[in-house]
Amino acid sequence: MATHIITDLPVELLVMIFFFLDARDLINCKQVCQMFLQLIRDSTVLQYFYELELAGMTDEPLCPLPYVERLRKLRSLQHMRRTAELVPGTSFPQWTALAWTTAPGGLFAQANMRGGIDFIQLPSAALGVSERRWSIHSESLEMEMEMGTMCMDPSQDVIVVTGWDQVPDGPHEIILSDMGRYDESEGVGEYRREGRQTRLEGDYVAHLGSWSNEYAILVWDWKTGDLLWESIHLQQTTPENKYRTFDFVDSRHLLVVDYETIDIFVLDRPSTYTGVPVLIRGSLCMWEYPIRGGQSFTWNQLMSTHKGGCSQRNPAHPFYSSPQRGLVAVVCLGAPYNHDEDMWTEVILVPASMIREWALRAQTGAQDEDTFRVGDSGLVEWAHWAPYYPRIIRNGRLSAAEVQGMHATFATIDEELVLDHIDYTAVGGKEVEFDFDTFRDLGDEWDKGGKLCVIPEDSEGVHSAYAEARPIVEGFPQYLVILPDFAILQEYDDDDGNTQWQIHHIVASESGDS
Repeated sequence: MATHIITDLPVELLVMIFFFLDARDLINCKQVCQMFLQLIRDSTVLQYFYELELAGMTDEPLCPLPYVERLRKLRSLQHMRRTAELVPGTSFPQWTALAWTTAPGGLFAQANMRGGIDFIQLPSAALGVSERRWSIHSESLEMEMEMGTMCMDPSQDVIVVTGWDQVPDGPHEIILSDMGRYDESEGVGEYRREGRQTRLEGDYVAHLGSWSNEYAILVWDWKTGDLLWESIHLQQTTPENKYRTFDFVDSRHLLVVDYETIDIFVLDRPSTYTGVPVLIRGSLCMWEYPIRGGQSFTWNQLMSTHKGGCSQRNPAHPFYSSPQRGLVAVVCLGAPYNHDEDMWTEVILVPASMIREWALRAQTGAQDEDTFRVGDSGLVEWAHWAPYYPRIIRNGRLSAAEVQGMHATFATIDEELVLDHIDYTAVGGKEVEFDFDTFRDLGDEWDKGGKLCVIPEDSEGVHSAYAEARPIVEGFPQYLVILPDFAILQEYDDDDGNTQWQIHHIVASESGDS
């Protein structure tokens, strides 16, 4: 009997098989042999869906454009990212400290002073989206509370608002509150700004709340109101020892940041709901963050607020923003002991697939005594991950980061506003040389001299844009908000002392130079 191998199949059939693979699998297939590489490159459909996923976009199946034209428009968007400029736009009022959120597709929402919600659809010439503004009035919301946090998923037509002193007033309202108890002391407004967050992911809504000596992550099914999981973190020493930020990797993996580690929680939903939430007493896997010598402190955060998908889609547009994220952006604010030196902010990009792999290894344990895999013990030490993933360092403390597919957008303010767009497929996966046996516990040696894995500004896959920033008020927390491919919003105080959002539009460079 003759022996057949996969390369004996007709080219048309191979293309149909590859059509069912995601971008990561296609990358692997391109490395198998020259035939597979050429086949994927020569197929417009495969190349379109491959680049679409990496760009953080989703195809619009009702669009009548042929795939050749769709691919051209997608590459036009990618070119805009490689040549983007920041153009200052108008300002609009920032009404409250916490109740604002964003969604893919350039949508921004915030609570207003009348008890309603204002929406702004920011424009994008590259994506063919026009600006639009509208409001939901308080009479329509029927909420008797002070808004605290907000998150939304336009693809599911849902927006979740948390607040204080909420009492259900009908079947459409569910209690998503931790009572909102705070110490009545100076700076309570600042505590509220960094102590409460809400995130949506599919059917789940998660909330980070705080009491005087403990922090809790609570996860509900927003469609039923069932409280499914609860994780309590006791603050037993200093205020720094607490949950700071959290984020979903996907509907099964939740990341929670404290002072030194990022905890990876795996949410395995019970088959039946008993009415009592599952108490998560500890994370499945701890992801250790490096603290280097010469730093007085670090402030680790998961910055992304960009969740959900797009709601009303235009069939004339071939693609739209996807809710899927291939990367996790860990942002760290660092301060030197020497006060004459500048504070800095860095972002390290880690593939979401790697985080899921660490969690799986922690669940299954070591394969055998002679095989070591990162995460087997439930601890991912900094030396086994930090030097292997790309990072960008900028001066300044005000920062934000967002992810689309395998692309990340990083914004910082020192004396000016800096936008960095990073293509992970071009800058990731670089091997480094490091003596882990000698310097296993010394974070400063990891960063000494050569600055391992710091991405040079002129690297392929990195594009930076600059703009004049609004003045920063020292000693008071302020926000940068990124809406990828659309705009950056900077919070600032105007001459009358009123808080405003300054819009900086992200547009393609007229010169077209990358």
